[in-house]
Amino acid sequence: MPPHTIRQSCIHLVLFLPAILCGPAVAQTAETPRLDAQALIRQHGFRAADVGFLLFDPADGRIVAEHRADTPFIPASVAKVPSAVGALALLGPGWRFTTRLLATGPVQGGVLAGDLVLKGGGDPTLDTGGLTDLARALAAQGIRGITGRFLYDASDLPVLPEIEPEQPYGAGYNTGVSALTVNFNRAQVTWTRRNGVVAAQTWTVSDKGRLPIDGVTLHAVPRPGTLAPAAVPAGGVESWQVGFPATGDKGAFWMPVRRADAVTAGLFHRIAGMNGITLPPPRPGTAPAAARPLAQRDSPPLATVAAGVLRYSNNLSAELIGLAAARRLGPSPATTLPQAAGTLAGWLKAQAPGTDWSGFTLANFSGLTVRSRVTPRQMAAILRIGGEPFYPLLPGEDEGKPTPGARAKSGTMAYVKGLAGVLSTAGGQRLGFVLFIADEGQRQAMDRTAGRDVPAMPPEARAWLDRARMLQAALLAHWVDGPEAPLEETRKIP
Repeated sequence: MPPHTIRQSCIHLVLFLPAILCGPAVAQTAETPRLDAQALIRQHGFRAADVGFLLFDPADGRIVAEHRADTPFIPASVAKVPSAVGALALLGPGWRFTTRLLATGPVQGGVLAGDLVLKGGGDPTLDTGGLTDLARALAAQGIRGITGRFLYDASDLPVLPEIEPEQPYGAGYNTGVSALTVNFNRAQVTWTRRNGVVAAQTWTVSDKGRLPIDGVTLHAVPRPGTLAPAAVPAGGVESWQVGFPATGDKGAFWMPVRRADAVTAGLFHRIAGMNGITLPPPRPGTAPAAARPLAQRDSPPLATVAAGVLRYSNNLSAELIGLAAARRLGPSPATTLPQAAGTLAGWLKAQAPGTDWSGFTLANFSGLTVRSRVTPRQMAAILRIGGEPFYPLLPGEDEGKPTPGARAKSGTMAYVKGLAGVLSTAGGQRLGFVLFIADEGQRQAMDRTAGRDVPAMPPEARAWLDRARMLQAALLAHWVDGPEAPLEETRKIP
């Protein structure tokens, strides 16, 4: 998970051209797995059943090497590849998210005679600076107050308290989802202890600095390391039970924002006041059709946003671009992430009808779930749907470390590791590849015993991931080096 302050709009890459919506399926061929790959799997302490991969020519779909390529695996964040491919094709690389300020009445003598509505468009890049720009646009029009209500409208998308209900409550990557979001829906908690009493403050953080979040309450509980939602007091936005460390005088940690729409509106209320605009407390509402625009803030182009999602793997951003794509397909807005992701999955299947899509499931757009499944062959087909314009958007790193010779999207969860993209061999050949490593038995055992109020990953899962990373690096280096012997002749799968 990237630092909250990293801008996802800093990448400027080639635009995606949606000219390959009907890209061919990956050719259905089979081959005895190469001995060297099998030896590497054993050398790193994995069973053959734990690993699936497919090495292929992205131009014609010819299979170069494969192992358990038709076995469904948990994709983790590799699931962001189908989300990005679908969004770019359906919306276009230049499409932008828009956040608007709307008015229900005229401005007279510096006062808006009516309601002011902050309407969200699902912009994953909206930050403190963007809200400040909106407030300054109001001030530039001479507006200093309103006679009506200050409403916030998040009706374009479902309002959800978290991405995945089976993940830890307090994980900073498991945030709320809404058409109104700010600073990636993460909050920083700073705390101090004096005479045995802990005092804490919750902040929203961006490149512009940090501001306190209004309406969030924290309740100390005697279980260090725990974090769970609590009942919201009257007039509050959200509330948490926090197990602060048993020792120390001060500290800080990150936590998710569950009521993103209310927190975003509260932050704009504060920023408006800092710019000389007096507003009443924010209330939820829906903008009337006749409301007129006062100001708007547009995101960077979708190609830039998608490149940021693929590089930094921000879960919220992936969910928002996926929801935007699903809205383009669906006759009515989806109310859940599985429903919306299923809509996009159906579209992807239609683009490669020659692919066997058995077992293919997208439970959300970020991969933050153990319920999604995809085979290496299916993910290879999705890469080919994206095609040449998509490959440059893939990062040349995994978890912040370079992937020499490759551009790929990684995925990491406890007992799950994946990587999918394109590579250049030492001989100058470009190949596509998909690699999944997983131990579903250990993952299921962990899920049966892990409490949702403890965000930390168990040490044994971290040790497994260390081995998986080493195997991934070894296989990738082996493929980049190129084959040591001629490959056996391939044959078609019936």
